[in-house]
Amino acid sequence: MTKPEQPLISDGFDLLAKNTDLSLVEYTLVTRIQADIESYLRQHLGTFSTVLYGAFSRKTMVSPLAGNVIDMLVLFREDVRHTLPSRVFSELSDILVRQYPDARKIEARNVLQLPVENFFYRLQPAYLTASHSYMLPAECFNEWVEYDVNVYKEYFVKQNVRHKGKLAEVIRIIKTWNRASGNLFDGYYLDLLVTSLLSSHEIISYQETLCFIFSTALSEVVFQIEDPANIEFQVEGLNDISDLISAMKLLKKSCRLANEAVLLEQNNQMEEALENWNQLFFQAFPTQVDMVVGKARKAGVKGADALKLMMDHKQRQDD
Repeated sequence: MTKPEQPLISDGFDLLAKNTDLSLVEYTLVTRIQADIESYLRQHLGTFSTVLYGAFSRKTMVSPLAGNVIDMLVLFREDVRHTLPSRVFSELSDILVRQYPDARKIEARNVLQLPVENFFYRLQPAYLTASHSYMLPAECFNEWVEYDVNVYKEYFVKQNVRHKGKLAEVIRIIKTWNRASGNLFDGYYLDLLVTSLLSSHEIISYQETLCFIFSTALSEVVFQIEDPANIEFQVEGLNDISDLISAMKLLKKSCRLANEAVLLEQNNQMEEALENWNQLFFQAFPTQVDMVVGKARKAGVKGADALKLMMDHKQRQDD
């Protein structure tokens, strides 16, 4: 048996990054429910299709699924452009509410928030033009406007490749921190913010990168971000603007705890460093036992041998 080395805090972050990626079961559930919605709509509408265009397609959605919002467009034929968006939305939402009575209309934005299982679908009507761009309802007036979802997606893919796949992982980790901290920040805003902050930064370690994000975000969160898909759309940083003071306090506290954790780790004070990370990722950061099991699997240790390593580590902690 090859005995894996004692786990490090970096092992905990590697495991956290892996744990926050949607599982095959979760991906299958999302696409199955999309198919169920399509099947129901097909009984009442003519030609249409649907597309999941947000965090789900960028792989920045966080596991577990509970509480996630999945962005979905219901695409009509291009001749719908002659109909006011509010009228199209009204017809679409009236149909869906009959099947999903707990759905909530956001009339001002022509958005229907539809609860399914323990997460949500955020639906909007749209149509695809001959030039393959999406047209969505405008936010401030009753007209269709171009919304190019590929602008940010293509930029994100390039940045993720430059970061060797770590960008998506860092975004999921930041979203997990947001979830553990009361879900103050909008998910799409965090996607845009983290991608922007790391555009000229090298991801050396998760710990160092989190310190950088927390410190630089302090001067950014008070501002809206223009949506790359259409600069007329502004992405609010907070789910509730009244939480601004709480958000600033949270970032300052997180910055302090993260920097302290890095210094503690450098001084080989691992227990104290882990305590800081556990405060930032309450009930989400892997335990030392989880890390031992993860390292054992990575080293090819399985079955009774892996169980023995786990029990030995637990015994050392108890001693």
